[in-house]
Amino acid sequence: MAAARTHTSAGSQAWFALTLAIIVFAISLLLWSDARAESFADTPEPTVVDETHMVRLSEINEGALLIKTIEPGRYIPAPMVATDLAFDISGPVIRATITQRFENPSDAWVEATYVFPLPEDSGVDRLRMQVGDRFIEGEIQERQAARRTYEAARRNGQRASLVEQERPNMFTTSVANIGPGETIIVQLEYQSVARFSEGRYELRQPLGLTPRYIPHDSDVLLASTGSDGSAAVPDAARITPPILPPSAEPRDQLRLPVTITADLNAGFSLGEVASLYHATLVEHLPDETAHISLAAGPIPANRDFVLTWRAADPHAASAALFIEEWQGETYLLAQVLPPAEMSDATPRRDRETIFVIDNSGSMGGASMRQARAALITALERLEPTDRFNVIRFDDTMDQVFPEAVPANEANIATALAFARRLEAQGGTVMLPALNAALRDTHSESEEQVRQVVFLTDGAIGNEAQLFSAIDNGLGRSRLFPVGIGSAPNSYFMSRAARLGRGTFTHIGQVSEVEARMEALFTALERPVMTDLDVLFPQDGLSEIWPAPLPDLYHGEPVILTARLGRRDGVMVIEGALAGAIWRETLSLANAREGRGIAALFGRNRIRALEEARFQGASQTEIDAAVLQTALDFDLVSRLTSLVAVDVTPARPEDTPLASQDVPAMIPDGWDFGAVAQRPAANQLQALLNRSRLDVRAAPAAGGEAERSSGLALPATATPREILMGLGALMMILALIWLVTRREERLW
Repeated sequence: MAAARTHTSAGSQAWFALTLAIIVFAISLLLWSDARAESFADTPEPTVVDETHMVRLSEINEGALLIKTIEPGRYIPAPMVATDLAFDISGPVIRATITQRFENPSDAWVEATYVFPLPEDSGVDRLRMQVGDRFIEGEIQERQAARRTYEAARRNGQRASLVEQERPNMFTTSVANIGPGETIIVQLEYQSVARFSEGRYELRQPLGLTPRYIPHDSDVLLASTGSDGSAAVPDAARITPPILPPSAEPRDQLRLPVTITADLNAGFSLGEVASLYHATLVEHLPDETAHISLAAGPIPANRDFVLTWRAADPHAASAALFIEEWQGETYLLAQVLPPAEMSDATPRRDRETIFVIDNSGSMGGASMRQARAALITALERLEPTDRFNVIRFDDTMDQVFPEAVPANEANIATALAFARRLEAQGGTVMLPALNAALRDTHSESEEQVRQVVFLTDGAIGNEAQLFSAIDNGLGRSRLFPVGIGSAPNSYFMSRAARLGRGTFTHIGQVSEVEARMEALFTALERPVMTDLDVLFPQDGLSEIWPAPLPDLYHGEPVILTARLGRRDGVMVIEGALAGAIWRETLSLANAREGRGIAALFGRNRIRALEEARFQGASQTEIDAAVLQTALDFDLVSRLTSLVAVDVTPARPEDTPLASQDVPAMIPDGWDFGAVAQRPAANQLQALLNRSRLDVRAAPAAGGEAERSSGLALPATATPREILMGLGALMMILALIWLVTRREERLW
């Protein structure tokens, strides 16, 4: 009797479990169906393009980037972008021409959007679009007006191009109505200045984009291509283009090829001319100029191109003045190097140095090795009379010591062991580490210089938050960012250094660590030139930028742009260094004629205005001044864009237009696995959201609010709904089997 009761109880429990599982499955299916219905109600249904616009894998006989569609076995050839870079260098002034060729290999009409980097101080002032044998000149407009002009042309079937600034070092080119098999050429021009340091001029052209990490309010989120932004980064979707994993790149050709040439007229006899990361051919010409080109043909757009040159006589490059007459005004560019020997005999001051190292996922691979080596080199240079601490961060943060400690042998050993164990993982949540580094428990002390050395690739999108933190918390500290990797965020590095009254350093590969850190510590250990001022003849100066002039570190020149009231007389530059006064007098009559100096002046003015936002200035007044300056100097800015429109409609009125983002390349040296990991339980990993390789539905001609008129959305993910249903069904079958077997055992 007891056995029978046991059998009945166990069997009832088993059948109850089976019934419960079926009910749960039915409810889940019902909720899933409702969610799907709601999703479809909110999302425009894609129109599947005619099969003639798609290809099968068997039809591809050469390397190509293919986008998978919802049609089984069918793919869409993605637009290709080839870039030609031509530099005209005169003294320190760089005039760059960027030619982007948008090729549409498909049989559909396409709109392509391409996000690409430029130097953070570049002044983009010209756009031309080539259609066949015709060139259409772009015009500068207020940003929203330019967007409306472009959208109207896109709807009307006219070929159009639009260049917008997302960050000072990140721009977007949109090209509408590229016909089947057609190529449209977009040409941009910008003005910049070569950086001078330690006797060497440097041109740095970013080619790769480091994916940005976007903190979302209390949580953190790795920059998602589908992100709607956050309070910290409202434009997150605009600065996080899709990234193609290395395994998806075509194997027998470059998807984003880049060619580079440069004509160099330094204004003095050239010494060494070298490219740091790419093989180049340097042809020295009889007139003491040089022509530079790539030695092995096109290169991938996945790491910065860096060209350097020196004077044969190191003293020949100590001062340079350039003047341009533009629209009835006179503009000046001055670059003057104080004598290095002024600080040679000055004794070294003791320091309190806080080292901050980024060990987030984006630092994986070569970047982490560079950062570790740089930190170890820096720790080994400390003197026993110094104080220091080490902070590391990803989406969490650690300090080696509760506060700065003496740099004795035991403390250095502890920090070195900590540094050698660091591995890259997680997200890039920089703000807590920055605040901790700026927290000064001895703010009234004048015995030691307080310096923060910040090693990172700058792969963040919330730059504005960090700039505000620097301005609010700097105190007596000085900030020295060290840009790590093949494609660091130079905009963040340079602006953080200016706001932090420091200087920044790039380290592009492990072999550079020792020399670059040696140069940085030489600057840190030498006194700083302060109280810089420039004197002009009466009525000789109208406006000068930057204002005030920043402090100078060892080996750095004074660089300024000015609008002059007159171009005669002399200019006097003076500053204080370790109790001594340095003064340099230069005749304006000796200034060389230059091109684009006005654009550099306008760009410097905009940069100074933008930085005033983090110092409590009125946002409305800043926006008005930035907009007016950009319009006056024909510059692309946060509030202005360049747009070019062909007056002749090209796309037939009833033909749909597909809109697609061009995926960027993973920066050279990245550990793709470290970035693609889920950082932590409270984070969403969405860096490689393949759904952003969309051919998104764009509005058809003649309809502002039409829901769809494009190619089918790509189905790059797994069929999760089917797999979920199969998984649930298998669980039920397994439970039935288990119940049956249990009954057999019980009987």
